[in-house]
Amino acid sequence: MRTYTVHELAGAPADGKGIVFVREGFSWAAVVFSLFWLLFHRLWIVAAFYFALTVAMMMGAQAVGLSEAVASVLSIILQGFLGAAAHDLQRWTLARNGYREIGIAAGSSLADAERDFFRHWQGSIAAAKPTPPRPLSAPVWPHKEEPDAHGALGLFPHVGM
Repeated sequence: MRTYTVHELAGAPADGKGIVFVREGFSWAAVVFSLFWLLFHRLWIVAAFYFALTVAMMMGAQAVGLSEAVASVLSIILQGFLGAAAHDLQRWTLARNGYREIGIAAGSSLADAERDFFRHWQGSIAAAKPTPPRPLSAPVWPHKEEPDAHGALGLFPHVGM
């Protein structure tokens, strides 16, 4: 059984159009197709960092004088880290784009998880607007008289003179 986190775009209509399911767990597709997987899932910032890190790692390995076999092992390790964090990077990108996590769904496939989630879904789970505080009927501290209640301060006996 696979587990998915469910994300909703803030301000999306309540018909389910702004909802995205992101799978939990390791992504073998991200390991095998690394940069292409990132670009396919529109993870532009992550793809740019991944490309820069790969280039820097290969140039650093060459500058230090590591063999091609060691550089390949380092590349495979980096791809393994990407496979472990791929879905978390998807969730991070969704959060940056205004999505918020609204639930978890499980099923043997994505279609089963979607069916299960929408069967129990009550519509948009937008946070209720906070109600403004009601004014108190009695003052919290004793009332202080205003300074101009007994006349103006200074040389003039009345305000405006």
